[in-house]
Amino acid sequence: MSAPKGNKNAVGNDGGRPRKYDDKQVNEIIKKLEAYIAENDIPIVAEFAYLNDITREDLYGYIEFSTLLKKLIAKKESALEKDTLSGKLNPSMAIFSLKQLGWRDKHEYEHTGKDGDPIELKTEVIIGGKIKEND
Repeated sequence: MSAPKGNKNAVGNDGGRPRKYDDKQVNEIIKKLEAYIAENDIPIVAEFAYLNDITREDLYGYIEFSTLLKKLIAKKESALEKDTLSGKLNPSMAIFSLKQLGWRDKHEYEHTGKDGDPIELKTEVIIGGKIKEND
């Protein structure tokens, strides 16, 4: 539903919530984010947000930051994996951090019988001390 005719508050408003940061501020944040990614071995979104007095939600809410956030997360993921495999990082902490990035423990179980055949079920019934086999 559009604004009523003569509504002065709707002039110039294309709809939706007004942006918190203007184009100049967005460009400043982009430059800071690029520098932060380059300067940190393991960049962290929450740390960048804290250091720049911006919320993580605001960072994720602006399409202009999406490519850089993906780059930050890819660098963090790569560094965590590489440094853990080389013994530089505590594996438990790295696993915790990687799980926050979407990694999951996956367990696969394969149940088969002898030589990969289907499992063979065999029932033994004991009647009066004698075993009667049912196949």
